Amino acid sequence: MTRENILKEIENAQNAHNDQVKKIEDLFNGYSVKNPTPKDKKECDFGLWLYNPKNKLKALVGEEMFENVVRCHNEWHIDYHEIYEAFYNKPEQNFLKKVLHLQQEMDPVTFQMSNFYHREIIVASCKLGCHLDECKKRILALDASKFD
Repeated sequence: MTRENILKEIENAQNAHNDQVKKIEDLFNGYSVKNPTPKDKKECDFGLWLYNPKNKLKALVGEEMFENVVRCHNEWHIDYHEIYEAFYNKPEQNFLKKVLHLQQEMDPVTFQMSNFYHREIIVASCKLGCHLDECKKRILALDASKFD
């Protein structure tokens, strides 16, 4: 794999993660989100790249730097799990609300907790972005012989 290819992979993964964050922003702004991010960290677009056995990131940047990325991604999904549960696993609506197409409001405590996790996701995303930027710098600093 060339240096340019691995840098492009990182960029694509970062963009995929940013798309997932945008979905959460949309939820909190009252929009309906089609195809929500999977709860499982290995099933989201970023996780599909990160945990792919063909991913060369760990070999190129080292275990410590790779584990920083994994840790931030794990933290993100732990917090996201709570948001997912609050928005998508609501109690069943009663018949009248279904017939009248009334949206069931989230109870204030759940919404407040969701806001807490939303802030935590923003922090984890910023950390993840910083670690990915460090990975890119390390890859740019590597000797050309490390690449195909």
